[in-house]
Amino acid sequence: MSLNYEQIKSQLQSYKPKWESKKTQLEALTIPEDFPFKEFFNASRDIFLQGYEFGKIISEDPEFKSTPIELLQTLNADYFAPIKPEGYQRSLANPDYTVNLYGKDMGQLLSAIYTQYRNTRTYLLFDNYLQLDEDLHLFLTLYDLASSNNANFDDWKKVYLSARLTNMYLKSALQNLLRLSPEVDLFRNIIETSDLNDLRYLFRYGNYISDNEFALADFMTQYPSEELDKLAKYIIQCWIDGFIRAKKDYSLKKYVNLVIPCGMERLGKLLIEELKRLNFIPLVTQPYTKGANRQYNYDHRFDIALLLDRSYVDESLKIAEDILEDLKNLIIDQAGPVYVELFGELPFTPEIKSSTIQLSPEQEQLYRELSSKNSFLYMKYYHPDETSFTIIAFPSPEIGPQFPEIFADTVKINTLDSHKYALIQQKIIDVLDNADAVYVKGKPGNETNIIVKLHPLSDSEHQTKFENCVADVNIPVGEVFTSPLLKGTNGTLFVEDIYLQNLRFFNLKIQFEDGWIKDYSCTNFPDPEESKRYIYQNLLLPHQTLPLGEFAIGTNTTAYQMARKYNIISRLPILIIEKMGPHFAIGDTCFSHEEEAPHINFLNGKSMIAVENEKSTTRKEDPINAYTNKHIDITLPYEMLDSITAIGYDGTRTDIIRNGRFILPGTEELNIPLDEGW
Repeated sequence: MSLNYEQIKSQLQSYKPKWESKKTQLEALTIPEDFPFKEFFNASRDIFLQGYEFGKIISEDPEFKSTPIELLQTLNADYFAPIKPEGYQRSLANPDYTVNLYGKDMGQLLSAIYTQYRNTRTYLLFDNYLQLDEDLHLFLTLYDLASSNNANFDDWKKVYLSARLTNMYLKSALQNLLRLSPEVDLFRNIIETSDLNDLRYLFRYGNYISDNEFALADFMTQYPSEELDKLAKYIIQCWIDGFIRAKKDYSLKKYVNLVIPCGMERLGKLLIEELKRLNFIPLVTQPYTKGANRQYNYDHRFDIALLLDRSYVDESLKIAEDILEDLKNLIIDQAGPVYVELFGELPFTPEIKSSTIQLSPEQEQLYRELSSKNSFLYMKYYHPDETSFTIIAFPSPEIGPQFPEIFADTVKINTLDSHKYALIQQKIIDVLDNADAVYVKGKPGNETNIIVKLHPLSDSEHQTKFENCVADVNIPVGEVFTSPLLKGTNGTLFVEDIYLQNLRFFNLKIQFEDGWIKDYSCTNFPDPEESKRYIYQNLLLPHQTLPLGEFAIGTNTTAYQMARKYNIISRLPILIIEKMGPHFAIGDTCFSHEEEAPHINFLNGKSMIAVENEKSTTRKEDPINAYTNKHIDITLPYEMLDSITAIGYDGTRTDIIRNGRFILPGTEELNIPLDEGW
């Protein structure tokens, strides 16, 4: 491997003198009152200078030991003020505002550029002087155009494109190394070396810190050390069980991507220690927050459209191929991620704006090609059939005053007895293994009415068509799932209220014909076409339709009862909700890219054969287009469910659930949380 992080970092640092020279120009700049595009240049200059102030503190006091927390809070508030909801209406980051100021084309461009400038803090954290210099060069070049009264959009966009399309290889190499290289240890070091009782450490990440992050970090400092240690060991053991149950050898791997929320560093530190004890090297990404404003992120989701054309796609893919080939050993040695998720934020329905940048129909196809081919290039070296993963969710203080109680109950749910559930779930699988299809019907008022076609078994003694899913890769315990056949899968899925892809959907209705989405609707907006476009852009894009990749029956009635107890079903993550009723995943199957690997039922040794469908079977002839690179779980909760019925090859019907209760012999215990409470 010739490409390494220190080599790239050295190249980035070579731009520091150029940046410092331009920085001096910026600091001396006085923008006249009557200057063209004055508000854009003033706002951009402010964000640069505020970012530089943060960088100066990082340089002089890397651990914030002598910097007062009040100063850090003030800097954080000032830097993010323009994108927080209360300041967003008059912010250059808001396309509505910039388009109103400068017209549609120029307003969209300047809003996208200003949004790019807002990454200054992150660039400084990683000494990315290439990007810092590029952004200042862009600013000063545009300033010169304005000085000469040149307001021609084509000229301004040309300058922007020149900046973004220069040094593409170096920028891409950096982005790949930041997520793959063990030499990138900034965030791991913060977690391992900080005094986690001194909450100033939260500001070292450079991202938005709200009261929720402070409350979560404070809660974790008071959480019993012994209990937290047990929880960390449990999470990593679940990750290891993902290898063991699938008969994979984890000793062949080196690196583990660890993702935690900002505020849970005490747990993160224990996870790091546990992974190191097992001889893995944790690759710790920047601990995440929900950000200052979800509308801001939504407004800029298609800014790539400014760049997206045939030449950009071709150049990007050529660069990606070269870089990934160079980094293939780092990719091959990836063992799979450990992901700690937060839930509890208020459900979000975005405002739809005509001012935002959109992909044209031609760009949608280019976007699909770019994402599909990038995935294909990565999968040349990353083999899911050799890796594991685990994902677990905990509440955020944002969920409300009962946060401590909800946290405690969530821990109970996440640590339920896997073996006990596996035995009960096997009763369901035994019936489904003899079924030709499954019929799911909603309660009166719910329009769900769908038949899911199942794979046939050629050897029922040694084969099974459903996975017995317990708490390993997918915590908490509680589902059986399969990859349905597409042909013969027909009907309607309807969910009154659901949170998907961090967005809320009301009365989501999806119609399937031979396993493919035929039509869809929701009632988020008065205009049905706007609602349809909302579904398309956030669930389907860049595809016109998606197949049904998974059908599952959730069995975690304890989780459902908790949701009812606290009235938080709309604020639970799909990770938990999918265990609370039947769910249907649109996109790829659960066995994407590992269809050829053995999948053995750990209770009875039977081989899971329902690992693909008519879409994924094309992978041998067309590996790039055989996958959608999407997998979106949509759950019908028990309260909306009338029945789930197995339909035999002779037409006989066996109810698994009737009137929202499990009635199959051997599954009655699942009704206890529903009938008796928590």
